[in-house]
Amino acid sequence: MIGFCGGLTALIVALTLLTGAGSHAGRPAALGEALRVHGVLGPRLRRFAAVVLPFAEGALGAAGTAALVAGHGRGLQAVLAVATGLLVLYAGYTRHVLGLGRGGPCGCSRRDVPLSRWVTRRAVALAALALAGAVLAGAGPVRLSAAELLTLLLAALACTVLLWSLPAAMHEPAETSAHRPATATVHRRAAPTVHQPTAAAARRPAPTTVHAPTEASVHRTAEGVSTRWTSPPAR
Repeated sequence: MIGFCGGLTALIVALTLLTGAGSHAGRPAALGEALRVHGVLGPRLRRFAAVVLPFAEGALGAAGTAALVAGHGRGLQAVLAVATGLLVLYAGYTRHVLGLGRGGPCGCSRRDVPLSRWVTRRAVALAALALAGAVLAGAGPVRLSAAELLTLLLAALACTVLLWSLPAAMHEPAETSAHRPATATVHRRAAPTVHQPTAAAARRPAPTTVHAPTEASVHRTAEGVSTRWTSPPAR
């Protein structure tokens, strides 16, 4: 069990260093640009670090993998000890940059992953794994069967992917508050009410005016009987 755990921690660190070296090889200018944005190192030291650090990561990753496969305990222990110091240096540098209130890309990936506390935490976790692997490697060579070696490889690959993608997965972009313009209130005039006659009112006949006869049109006979004429009697 000690041999499996020691091999797992060593392989995770070696694969992570190889991944970092491959990322720097894919974008050679990314690390130098990130160091320039951080504004901590001078121009000469930035150029030196941009060249030396990817080479150191690749060399340590390849040497650690070879020592693990060959079962060389002393060589593996030495590689993991140097890797521990390099990862502690990464953690201290990123913490210092963040403490100054500066940001920018981390310069550790092909994508533009911003520098955050998760980059520091990943470096601390890898440094702890490298230190544990160095201690376990001192107990003796790692001797595993074919099935254990396959399990070790799959577990190391999965852990490496998780650790490598941790800063990008935990990145929280700043929320932007969008102010919507106030909606103007449009006051519309009320439509005039048109009263239309109903069908029953339209069919109703107009009222007729009855003219009552006036006093002048009432004629009385000699007997005193009133007779209505349309015109007065001829004389």
